[in-house]
Parts: sequence; C-alpha cells; structure tokens
Amino acid sequence: MAGLSSRLRACDSALGIIFIVQPNGRLDIKEIQALDGDGLLLDGISHRYLIECVNAVAAGKKWIDNKIVQQLLMPETQHQPMSRLTGRETEVADLVSRGLRNKTIAQRLHVSEGTVKMHLHHVYEKLHLGNRAELAWVANGKGAERPEAGPL
Repeated sequence: MAGLSSRLRACDSALGIIFIVQPNGRLDIKEIQALDGDGLLLDGISHRYLIECVNAVAAGKKWIDNKIVQQLLMPETQHQPMSRLTGRETEVADLVSRGLRNKTIAQRLHVSEGTVKMHLHHVYEKLHLGNRAELAWVANGKGAERPEAGPL
C-alpha cells in the first residue's frame, strides 16, 4: 500500500489520502509510516469520526483514529476483549467508560437512547460484564480483575 500513496500523490499533489483498516489487523508504527497517508481510520467507525477525519485532512492536517493509537501504545492482552466489539459498540463502550449517560451518548452519536441501550447490552453480553463500572475497568485496560459491583 505504501507505493499506492506515492503513485496517487504523483497524479495530484494536493490529494488527501485516508486509509481505512480492519480493526483486527495489527499495524505497527513502521507500517503506519509506510502507508504515508493523511488519515487513518478503523473500519466501522462512526460517521461523525469519518467526517472529522475528512475535514482535518481537507484542512491539511494528519488524523489518526484514537483506537489505532491505543493499539500501538497498549500491550496486546489489554485491548483484546474490546476487539470483539463492532465499531459502534466500541464507541458506545468508550463513551460509557468516560462516564457519559445514555442520553448524552445518544445525542452525541445521533441515535436514539434505545439504540444506545441495545449496543450497551451487546457490549455487556460479549464481554461478560455486569455494569458500567466493570466496562470502564475493562475499557481502561485493567485486565481481568474487576471492581466489586455496586451502585453507580
């Protein structure tokens, strides 16, 4: 793919190049540099992040998905459970782990609160979690040790 960027730039030097990669594909820093793209997204990303990336690249900036950065910085074992989630489930899990309420998440992602609850249910089911505290614990790379269940 690295040669692709240089061939495209040879045709149009002002061209912004955005690569979309599979969430389960492991990229290292050298591979990312070799792509020589302006934007790098995970497949399944929300429309909001896609638009954010396109706008940044159009303004001449570089843009990389935070989940890719997390994969580069965190050991394999810490992000593995989250890799079982779809792109939207990962987004919802991330926002929940930051302490946002379902209503706020729904507004931010332009979906109904019921849709957020459905995604959250799938996240809990796939990761075998019981509540938001456990989700935050796993999402922040704390491993298998979970906090005691309690009121939030």
